[in-house]
Amino acid sequence: MNLRSILTTILVLVVALIGTVWLGRGNGDLKSVQPKIPTKSTDDDRPKISPTGPYPKAVVEKPLYEFGEMAVGQTLSHKFILKNEGEVPLEVKKGTTTCKCTLSEMKDNSVAPGKSIEIELTWTPKSTQEIFGQTATVYTNDPKNQELKLQIRGSANRLISFSGDTESGAYWSLPVMSNSTPVSHTGMIHTKYLDEFKVLEIVASKPGLTSSFKPLTPEELKEVKAKSGYSIKITADPGKFPLGGFNERLIIKTDIPDTQEPHSEADHKHTEGDGHKHEHKHGNREFVIQISGNHSGPIRIVPTFGVHWNPETMVLRLGQFSAKEGKEVTLSMFVEGIEQPLKIMNQEIKPDYLKFEIKKDDQFKSTNKQRYVIKLSVPAGSPTASFDQSNQARVKLKTNHPNAKEIELRIQFIAL
Repeated sequence: MNLRSILTTILVLVVALIGTVWLGRGNGDLKSVQPKIPTKSTDDDRPKISPTGPYPKAVVEKPLYEFGEMAVGQTLSHKFILKNEGEVPLEVKKGTTTCKCTLSEMKDNSVAPGKSIEIELTWTPKSTQEIFGQTATVYTNDPKNQELKLQIRGSANRLISFSGDTESGAYWSLPVMSNSTPVSHTGMIHTKYLDEFKVLEIVASKPGLTSSFKPLTPEELKEVKAKSGYSIKITADPGKFPLGGFNERLIIKTDIPDTQEPHSEADHKHTEGDGHKHEHKHGNREFVIQISGNHSGPIRIVPTFGVHWNPETMVLRLGQFSAKEGKEVTLSMFVEGIEQPLKIMNQEIKPDYLKFEIKKDDQFKSTNKQRYVIKLSVPAGSPTASFDQSNQARVKLKTNHPNAKEIELRIQFIAL
């Protein structure tokens, strides 16, 4: 071996020695990895299946139960029969469920060959659903039916129905009130789930709205396919409603128990001897009917060209404009049914910077009408503001007219 080969061999050995030392230092800085403890499998909680026969045989004749229709808040139940048609005991365990599931008592959670148990499902829908379903799973040691799916299916509807029902509630509309004669509307409240119920009281949101009720006749019940119900007549007195559109409501108080989510046992735990007594009192069900109408009365307001005015709702739309410049509109108001001039006894204006003026047109000639000119303005330099359908500006007037004691104008605008 020549000198050059010897030097090359020595260099390779030195490099290998340095690398070994460096790797040893690096390993000293690494954190040791803890071995993972395997998590317990959910299969460990299930009945064990024998690796060899004989086996049990889990049989549920009808695992799907169609219950048809039911009411929201109503509670129904159904018992499924689980039979063991195998040669050895059938072990069962309750699994996942979307409703209350109860297994009948059995020894050591097993069903002997040829025997059966009841599995009861109980459910209470909380909202209307065209297709309502619940499922419960039962684990077994039958290798061909390790998971039994028990299902119920049907539809959930409102307990109480009304004429004029919509998805958001019951709405009844009154005829237009044009003079001092009261107007009325008759609707129905009924149910196909209760053999009977009582209307205890009807409360109106406005004194000018009154009501009366009586049970539906057998013919009327048959017409709406109901078991029980009432007809309700509502009457509105024009003398107690301001001019324009209005929305009021009736609260129907009944003797139907108010269904609430039952308390769990955990909610009732107390230390022994504390003397605590549970008295869970639930009230009765109340239902709301929205009542709409329009009081046109003896007054008619007509806008000038370009002014957006809705006579049914008494809403004036000013649109969007500069707050710095402001805006003014003019309307004509024609008044009937009074001989002396119309007087404004009191006025309420929101916001208070709105300007409202009304003046009799003495040049207008008519035997049964008077004409008044209304000027309404948002003055130049007013603050920026937005008044929309949910937050309208208002001009509320009290007058000396016997059939138009109140006039209320609603105004919508955006001042930028």
